[in-house]
Amino acid sequence: MIRRYLVVLTAVSLVSILATATPSSSNSSDTPAGTPRGNFAVLSAGYDHTCGILDAGTVKCWGRNNNGQLGQGDTDNRGDDADEMAALAAVDLGADRTATAITAGGNHTCAILDDSTVKCWGYNDEGHLGQGDTDSRGDDPGEMGDNLPIIDLGTGRTATAITAGGGHTCALLDNNTTKCWGYNHDGQLGQG
Repeated sequence: MIRRYLVVLTAVSLVSILATATPSSSNSSDTPAGTPRGNFAVLSAGYDHTCGILDAGTVKCWGRNNNGQLGQGDTDNRGDDADEMAALAAVDLGADRTATAITAGGNHTCAILDDSTVKCWGYNDEGHLGQGDTDSRGDDPGEMGDNLPIIDLGTGRTATAITAGGGHTCALLDNNTTKCWGYNHDGQLGQG
């Protein structure tokens, strides 16, 4: 039932966004070059934060940021003070990289990039970020962009869908298998 609700919500949101998009609003000469602009095409809400993909493939996140889940290289919350949303910076996914899918977990965020690789940032005490360690990423300067490693999904494997829970993440791969990582105290990773 939840899945059906989310699909309907996404379809309605996309129709609404597409109906209100105008070429002049996304190509304004008042907007500095290189500034991400457009409408949100996808949204994902985590425990205390939300992330979205703009129709140009850039990612913006807001809310609680105690573990770097907003991907800004700090732990400052965003969206809780006046004018913060208008000045919200895009998440640096790497040179010439954009996102095609996003998921906000408990205190971490993961995205499928335009080359079908996956990057995750935020809290990592249980391996949420899929790097084989427990180092949080995105909470200090220099950890995002090209410095943020991609997830090893296996030789030649890419992701087609992704979802995050409170402390774990699962990706559907291009060969229709699933790979999960993170918190597994109750069998969330499906490994028996």
